[in-house]
Amino acid sequence: MLSRGRSRGPYEAAVLRTLREAGPSSRTRISEITGLSQATISKAVGTMVDKGLLRESVAAEPRMGRPSVTLTPSADAVTVCGVQIEYGTIRLGLADAESRVRTVHSVPFDVTAQPSDVLDLIAAEIERMVAKDDGAPCIGVAVGIPGAVDEARRINRLTLNLGWRDVPIADHLERKLEVPVVVDHHVRLMALAEARYGERAGNGIAYLYVRQGVGLGVAPAGNASYTGGPAGEAFLGHTRVVEDGELCRCGARGCLETMVAEPYLRARLRRAGHAAAVPDGTAVLAGLHRLAAEGDPAAVEIETDVVRHLASALATVVNLFTPDLVLVGGIVAEAPGSTITRIRELTRERIFPLLREDLRLEPAHHSESASVRGAATLALEVSHYT
Repeated sequence: MLSRGRSRGPYEAAVLRTLREAGPSSRTRISEITGLSQATISKAVGTMVDKGLLRESVAAEPRMGRPSVTLTPSADAVTVCGVQIEYGTIRLGLADAESRVRTVHSVPFDVTAQPSDVLDLIAAEIERMVAKDDGAPCIGVAVGIPGAVDEARRINRLTLNLGWRDVPIADHLERKLEVPVVVDHHVRLMALAEARYGERAGNGIAYLYVRQGVGLGVAPAGNASYTGGPAGEAFLGHTRVVEDGELCRCGARGCLETMVAEPYLRARLRRAGHAAAVPDGTAVLAGLHRLAAEGDPAAVEIETDVVRHLASALATVVNLFTPDLVLVGGIVAEAPGSTITRIRELTRERIFPLLREDLRLEPAHHSESASVRGAATLALEVSHYT
């Protein structure tokens, strides 16, 4: 069980959102932006300063009359926990009010285990991690899941690669931890974090993540109201790209996932007799590229398929959502630079001419911290800024 969290005043979230968007500001400026009276803002701000949520600073050279007092949020005033569930691995991290992850670790889990057992493991790991942390109390938890969620962001409706259906993740963890819990699609959270806090954010971000499957997240820069339906997933990986192609675990044939996701690529390499050349645990696209560079016909065909289908999928995303930054993660981020360059150039050829000059396609940051930052960002949105 974690701390039950802090009591919150009725205008705290409005003040925090205003300072996040406008930067350090005076009480008068916050009043102007929010439309709340100066008396209301002064009362709310006074309480927040006492709680340590805000810091006051006086201008070095005050003007005539009352000195100007600027308010700045205290990043270390709260802690949130971000969790990412991947195939066989749980990544957990603690972050501050600016989604800076300071503690992160991973634990394996049995993919055949019951969902309740996996959630019990997550709860125990969160409690252990928080107990060792000397930061502020944890006020909320968010979980990223590689599958669809309900509109209230509490239930995992379906995760194909784990066989989970209608798993009440938020309810289960809230009973264990007694803090607010929210759930969302993991790649959508990655896009949210990049749009909100990423240094490379432009006018919009599309985030493609490929590993066990294919996930897509799209977010306008700096905006928590990111794109996506109530299921939390765009299902790009289940777009048919090959007529009468390989059977996908979704039940259809020829899905994009069957052409580019890691399990299917390794299966094709095994059939071509190259399992030993690209063993499990190694970067599959790097090994594939090495075989293709050596002139192996099967490897050349597989790599060509990967590049071609990823470029077609990304071109569709760019034409629909017009982001100026596309991040590719998972096994694609681990690919050789020449492979990413080929995907970038072929994508650029396939998008509308007016979009070509501004398009940036780059590998996503690959680290445990980057993985959990998306979930931590959502936990902040729900527990700190709402």
